[in-house]
Amino acid sequence: MKRFRRADRRRLPLWPLLLALSIAVVPMTATALPAPVRAESAVPETADRAALERHVAEWVGALAAEKPFAAWKKASPRIDTLGPGTHGWLVTLVADGRAAGYLVVYAAEDGTYRLGEYGLGPQPLFDTGALRRALFANGWIDSTQSNEFQAVKHYAHAFAAAWEVRLPGQTVWLDAKTGEQLPLDAASWAEAAKASALSAPFAAPATSKIGALKLNATFDPYERLPWLMDEAPFAADPAKLLQRLASKGHLRFVSEPFGDAMLYALPVTGYQRWADGRTDLALDMAGTRFIPLETLTKLGLFYR
Repeated sequence: MKRFRRADRRRLPLWPLLLALSIAVVPMTATALPAPVRAESAVPETADRAALERHVAEWVGALAAEKPFAAWKKASPRIDTLGPGTHGWLVTLVADGRAAGYLVVYAAEDGTYRLGEYGLGPQPLFDTGALRRALFANGWIDSTQSNEFQAVKHYAHAFAAAWEVRLPGQTVWLDAKTGEQLPLDAASWAEAAKASALSAPFAAPATSKIGALKLNATFDPYERLPWLMDEAPFAADPAKLLQRLASKGHLRFVSEPFGDAMLYALPVTGYQRWADGRTDLALDMAGTRFIPLETLTKLGLFYR
């Protein structure tokens, strides 16, 4: 995934959201963590753990019935908190000792649980294996088994999800999905999180039944740069978006979660509609990442 700095491109506004989360997960004195599966945080604090597990099982079961999610049929959920007191959980699906996907779940004020984003592939959100590989590739640690760092999770929304990694003599920030370095420090993260007011997100699917699923081949979103060419954004009309994807037309999603510092440009490769009408779009980002359309329309713009 590429990013353009201010000198390279124009910018567009971002939707504010907040669910700022932080939890220390990789202590410097910890034993070596072979990637990618390791429970890092405490057992989720919820008044009704059984209800949380039941909702997770229903969502996983519904998704596993679809061909792209078939590996989830034999996967076990590992539920970790996204941060103390935040009422959010990261569910990693593990099959045959490897991650097969993930879900983000929220507790709503009415006592129900809500499904946020979810994704497919062996590199889920906040994957410690991907974190270690990124640190090693950048020369910040001398091997993927090194413990000479401390990592902290931060999650404000799907495109403000980051590792804060404390190394001897420096601190770096990495994207929680791809492991790429972000142009952040503690002050800029705090500013972004403060401006991102997300409490209880979008509604969860009222039913655990899938209405329709469409996945297309991925493509290079930088084949064209419509956001640089004064091209009008594609209308964020659900019917028009789904029609374009159903006809296999290319669709790009562009977001600036940290203002002028960086930009995400991602291929939209499909959609999933739940029986109650909720629509999630599929984006190619180190695996297939499904994010509610309602969220995406507030986080950025679409382009052909």
